[in-house]
Amino acid sequence: MTATPHRLSLPCRSLIRLTVFGCCLLLALPAASAQPSRSSRRDADPPSEKSLELRLEKAEEALVEEYKSVVVEFYNQGNKEKAMDMLRRLKTLNPKLSGLDDRIKSISEELMQENSNTIKIDTRKSWQFIGDVAAERPFRVAARGEYKLTVTTVVGIDGMVVDKENKDYLPTAPLGCLMGVIVVDGKPGRPFPLKAEMEHTPKKSGKFFVKVNVPEGARCTGNLDMMVSGYIQSAKTGR
Repeated sequence: MTATPHRLSLPCRSLIRLTVFGCCLLLALPAASAQPSRSSRRDADPPSEKSLELRLEKAEEALVEEYKSVVVEFYNQGNKEKAMDMLRRLKTLNPKLSGLDDRIKSISEELMQENSNTIKIDTRKSWQFIGDVAAERPFRVAARGEYKLTVTTVVGIDGMVVDKENKDYLPTAPLGCLMGVIVVDGKPGRPFPLKAEMEHTPKKSGKFFVKVNVPEGARCTGNLDMMVSGYIQSAKTGR
């Protein structure tokens, strides 16, 4: 006997359609509720230029305070050179910081005075090695004393002919004054007069030599006392 297919009545089919529609509606509700509201979209807007500048100012202020704290720590530990390095970095960060230049000058002067050494300069000799100097770091010299200078040369009716400039003599500098030169990688630079005292900051690291400024044929006798200080590593003591 063949089974007859069972057909749904009209009310049953309507009930199924309603059930399916209701399920689809329930599935669609979470998606609709996930759409961002106007307030959340406003919260996601990028920060304004002014707010970013304020954040940057606060960050710089915090960094400056940290630098100042580290400078104090290095100074209290006796590491004044490191404190000076930090102050220079701080000046790059905030060049208008109140009292910064005075503090750099104060510690620099302390370093210049702490590292000192007195050396005898024999005026009979040519260039005399004094010490090693560092690029962009100042050193100071101060000389005192007297010596005898005798010049033997032929003088014509028009007077003494001034020698031309060479590696041992500067006709533009005072005769007999103390002069120095810095030798970098074996190559001497241009000599410069030191006179009684001066402070010099070399552009490159090298070796510092001195001699008296006298022309060829001059004879010198006597010693000078020269005190060096600052960033110069001399024979007895140095940085």
